[in-house]
Amino acid sequence: MPPILSYHPFKGIATLIFILSAPPYLALLSLIYSVRAFRPIRKWSFKTALGTAWLRLFYHYTVLVRLRPFYANPAKLKERYVLVHPGPSEIYTGVLNHDTIKPTPVPAIWFPKPPAGGEKAPVVIHFQGGAFVAATDPVETGELPSRIFKEKLGGATTFYAQYRVSRDDKTRFPAALQDAVTFYRYVLDQNVDASNIIISGDSAGGALVVALLRYIEEHDTLLPSPRGVMAWSPWVDISHDAPSRYKTTPRLRTDFLPLSLPKWGREAYSPVLRTEQTEPYLTQSTHPFATKTPLFLQAGTAELIYDEVREFAEKMKSIKGNDICYWEVQNAPHDIILAGGYTGFVKEAEEAAERAGEHFGLLG
Repeated sequence: MPPILSYHPFKGIATLIFILSAPPYLALLSLIYSVRAFRPIRKWSFKTALGTAWLRLFYHYTVLVRLRPFYANPAKLKERYVLVHPGPSEIYTGVLNHDTIKPTPVPAIWFPKPPAGGEKAPVVIHFQGGAFVAATDPVETGELPSRIFKEKLGGATTFYAQYRVSRDDKTRFPAALQDAVTFYRYVLDQNVDASNIIISGDSAGGALVVALLRYIEEHDTLLPSPRGVMAWSPWVDISHDAPSRYKTTPRLRTDFLPLSLPKWGREAYSPVLRTEQTEPYLTQSTHPFATKTPLFLQAGTAELIYDEVREFAEKMKSIKGNDICYWEVQNAPHDIILAGGYTGFVKEAEEAAERAGEHFGLLG
């Protein structure tokens, strides 16, 4: 059952308290973190300590009030906005063939603009994180990753794909994965060769692109393999006991993810009935698989899900024929490709993207 603060008038009261209390709370932390010894990690900059605290506060509020997801505004974005319609029914098979959850039109944004015909630069399809339940303003959050991808991945254009977040029984798994297939098929239909497409995602979006890669491998006659896949801080363990395990990690105090966010995400995203067919797509950390596609996995050593990402990378590397690049960023909290501007890890995100480009055979 949703928390009482997600209903009006309580939601309005909680929002007012958040708006009034956040500035003095952050001002107090500013004084505390001005002394390096009081920062969660002594090597952190002042910006990292305060930015991480701000994001933790914001996501705590997001969970309490069940903040509505933000979607692209077609009137403002004009030709950059695309409403993508589902592809042919035969590409939604196996785990995507559901009795009540069906593919539906979903929005996306081109950064900086739609590619011109005949353009040779790569296209990055990027899926934003948010524990499968939250979606911040795509225009704002898409600026950093799209700029980095353009600079470090051979002048790439970014297709910022907004899959359905899980807010009811019709948007649980496999809704987001259906949307991922829809977006990939759409870009292919724009005369972009699969060898020129990189699929990317952060956090829950990172888990989604790994799931999409698994789906492509399992149904290789339906969709071609992309040039590469980038998973930034991927949430690869959406198991029942994952949130309880997070309680015991020392990284709980160094990351901005509150425990309530993955708990909400797991409850909302998990299918009503988990089966042998769905489990590899949900607990990916214990279900490595063979892939023909180069895979780039990134994790920060200060983030909540660091252990599971590292272990998943090791298991993927152990499979003969897999081409895996694991990139670890020391003392980084969660999701540097999206949140690096807040947490002071933009340079590290750029370096990671450059390494991914090398892994995929692209020049920066």
